[in-house]
Parts: sequence; C-alpha cells; structure tokens
Amino acid sequence: MFRLYATTFKGRFRGTTERESYLHESPKTITIPLVVLAILSVFGGFVGIPAIMAEGAHSLQNFKPCFAGSASLLPAHEISHSTEWILMGAATLVALIGIFYAWGKYAKNPDLEGARGFGKVLENKWYMDELYDTVVVTPYKKFGSFLKDVFDAKVVDGIVNGVGRLVKYGGRQMRWIQSGQIGSYVLLMVLSMLVIFCSPVFL
Repeated sequence: MFRLYATTFKGRFRGTTERESYLHESPKTITIPLVVLAILSVFGGFVGIPAIMAEGAHSLQNFKPCFAGSASLLPAHEISHSTEWILMGAATLVALIGIFYAWGKYAKNPDLEGARGFGKVLENKWYMDELYDTVVVTPYKKFGSFLKDVFDAKVVDGIVNGVGRLVKYGGRQMRWIQSGQIGSYVLLMVLSMLVIFCSPVFL
C-alpha cells in the first residue's frame, strides 16, 4: 500500500499534458462515502478487540441475536496471552518493515522501473497466462490444426471425394453399354435371356 501511495502521490504524472489538465478532486458523492468508510474502519477494530487488551470487550462475541447460533457450532480454542502478544507483535513488526522498506525505496524514486527477481514473477501474475497458454491454448490449437489439416482434409473430404470418383467411374464404365449400335443391344438382350433361362438349372 505504501508503494502504491509513493508511486501515486510522490511520482511525476506519467500521462500527457492534455490529460493532466483534466485532473481534479473527486466530487462529494465519492469523497463523503470514502470518509465515512475510513472512520468506520478505524473504530471497527475496537469491535473485536483482543481479550488481553480489555477483558470482555469483544462486542461481536457478546452479540447473541445474530451470532449465537453459528458461534455455538465452532469449537472453543483458547490460546495464552503471551502467544497473542507474540502474534500481534510479529504481525506489527512485519507491517512496519514493509512500510519502511516501501517508503525508503519508492518515496525517493517513485517512478517505477522494470521489476526484477521475485517482483518480475508478481508483475507477470505468477506467469499464469503463460502456463494457461502452454497447457490449454497451445494443445487446443494443435488439435484444431490436426482436425482441419488431417481429419477434415483427408478423412472427411477423402470419403466425399471418393464417393464422387466412384460414381463418376461407374458412369464412365456404364457409358460403353449405351453405344447406339442395335446389334450390340440385340446381343446383350439375347445374353440376358440366356442367363435368365439357365439360372434355374444351376440353382
């Protein structure tokens, strides 16, 4: 958050001069809700204040109408006050280290440079786009190319074109029967009659 603050309010404007002329404060319809939320976020922490700071001050725990049923389903888990202090201290220390590090690094040089190291991983969103492209997009494209270039071109078109060639070849061969010569027709008719008369003998 302090990195975001430093790069936003401490750095120079990275847009064009024309865009800079349009900069203005937010209207009241945006500012007032943000102020209300900021005040509520400050006082909201006191609703669930730890018992080591004020015994019995956990307001949500004592708010029975809404939370009594759901809270009763959760198993009780008590930790010592020393453990609570250690956890709160560690969380606060980590937050302070992050604040001082971000402020020291970005307040003096707020203009962002190219990320390095682990920041490069975060900048590229854990390389999830590259992983998705490798695992899903590339195999899907290859499978689509196989269907288009091999299955469709050779199998589907091969069957359709094969049927067409077969019909064309059959028509070309049957064409020789229709020669227009009466002698050939009489010969074929006599041969057909012989086949019909002789077929009962062989059966």
